[in-house]
Amino acid sequence: MTDETVIAPGPFSRITPGYRLNEIYEIDSLLATGGMGEVYRGHAIETGDEVAIKTIRPEFAQNAAALALFKREASALRNLYHEAIVRYFVFSIDRGLPYLAMEFVEGKSLSEFLQKGPLNLEQLRVLQKRLASGLQAAHELGIIHRDVSPDNIILPGENLARAKIIDFGIARSGQGEGTVIGSGFAGKFSYVSPEQLGLFGGNVTAQSDIYSLGLVLAEAALGKAIDMGHSHVDVIEKRRRVPDLTGVDPRFRPLLQRMLQPNPKDRPASMSEVVEWAPSGGRRGARGMKGLAIAAGVLLLLGGLGGAGYLLAPQLRQLVPGGGGAPAAMSGPGERMAGLPSASDASPGRSAEPAPPPDGGEALLPQAPPPRTEPQPEPPAEIANLPPAAAPAPPPPEMPRAAGPASPDQVASFLRDYTGGDCFFVAPIAIAAREARIEAFGASPTPFVEFDTAFQRNLGFEPEIGLRQVTSAQCPAVEFLARKATQRGSRAPRLTIQSDRLRSGQELRGSVDGKADANVELLLVADDGLVHSLGPFAKRSGDAINFSLRLEASSAGEKPQLVIAIASPRPLPSLKLSGPANADRFFRQLQDETSRGQVSGVATRYFKLGG
Repeated sequence: MTDETVIAPGPFSRITPGYRLNEIYEIDSLLATGGMGEVYRGHAIETGDEVAIKTIRPEFAQNAAALALFKREASALRNLYHEAIVRYFVFSIDRGLPYLAMEFVEGKSLSEFLQKGPLNLEQLRVLQKRLASGLQAAHELGIIHRDVSPDNIILPGENLARAKIIDFGIARSGQGEGTVIGSGFAGKFSYVSPEQLGLFGGNVTAQSDIYSLGLVLAEAALGKAIDMGHSHVDVIEKRRRVPDLTGVDPRFRPLLQRMLQPNPKDRPASMSEVVEWAPSGGRRGARGMKGLAIAAGVLLLLGGLGGAGYLLAPQLRQLVPGGGGAPAAMSGPGERMAGLPSASDASPGRSAEPAPPPDGGEALLPQAPPPRTEPQPEPPAEIANLPPAAAPAPPPPEMPRAAGPASPDQVASFLRDYTGGDCFFVAPIAIAAREARIEAFGASPTPFVEFDTAFQRNLGFEPEIGLRQVTSAQCPAVEFLARKATQRGSRAPRLTIQSDRLRSGQELRGSVDGKADANVELLLVADDGLVHSLGPFAKRSGDAINFSLRLEASSAGEKPQLVIAIASPRPLPSLKLSGPANADRFFRQLQDETSRGQVSGVATRYFKLGG
């Protein structure tokens, strides 16, 4: 939820050939356009080198969330150098116009190239080695892409050996700097991994890229995409077992079988293994491959952002890069927050789905099973015994279809009126003509897949959704946010946190704009459903309220946490906490005060603690 939720496009004067940016680059021609901005072909003034220049519309530059996405895209990749990955040069702002200069790469996408037919084994091996080495470089810097697709692999001169990985707009750093779009699914459903849909703990790691690339390589081997589901139920169900690989060259099939294991811990461990993988009887690299004595390896590809299609021309897609365990113990410097329970051991087997492996957990990977040259008729017991997908929320009443492109007001109205059932909340980050970036909160991805379908059916284009998956104990907070969002005239305080990923012992730091009302209260809703006041850790400085506290996770694995800022004209009785409060009772009482008009605005931020 953001303080700036809807931005309608205003007058926009497109820059023209000859326009100079900071006296460094000069615009040559417009390449692609969309609701969020434009992509231009340009050149460096001093050297004449060609560049691609991505701009963001001025009105979005005033939206802190939208501009942060743009900045993080550049920041995440500024130190990444590899021949198989498009280079990022400069992020700057010229006369109020933010822009990103990057390597200009011209060529067809892999998806266009595959229209000619499938690749043979030799071609697949070339693509495998080229892309895997680039992805290894990205993963070594902690960059996880999360949206691999054939659209985001460009082939200059239709040469597989020169393939380039593009569109890092939703990549995130694994080192805790932040997430560009979200911690859940952000890519197109055709290529997302099971964990991006909330299965196996929902923790998105390098193994998610492995799975998505497996689907891309399978498509290259078959000449057509594997059917991974279209309805919201099928999308999840088809990721509970290895897909049918009939028709893939038997020599290449073992690699894909490892990559497409539903459980992340059963996939290969690293990208470097892929570079060295060879079909049975082939020559291997010097380092060998873990478990290769009895199984083939893995191929990872950190591909591009399918959701960034708003800026991509058909043959210029290379131009545009795109955020129930034990409770958290909190302490300020040198002290532990009063009232928090002590740490308790995590109970194994309490989750219906296997937990993702902890960081550095290669030792936990099982030895690979012997490769099968034919599709397995039955999934392994571990996969077959997964619980069925949650029943989908009842579909909302059919809304009239828009005769033309939906306006920002229509999109905002759809979001406000849509009913997704319990524990469901969606809020726009930025909206423009045929463009929507949406933040979603819920305990299960299933209703959001249905929401995506309904959105496209009623508004005529695909939104970009980032799911912040919460625990069931946090659902009362999500439902409160959803009810508050339907009220018009809310003035949300501006809430920021410095990182969306913290390890145990690190400090949570943030600030909130205190100008909106005389009173702003800060809360932490932990994964166990206990609500804690952050008031003791907050200090007002002018119009800003800054907070800082040390967090200690008392169970293994990453757990979702919510920071909520509540603005009101005067102090509210329900917000005066002497100790942790049960979320269900707390938000029920707070809702009563909200319904009487005593809450003027709410903002929330999501992060994960642990690991």
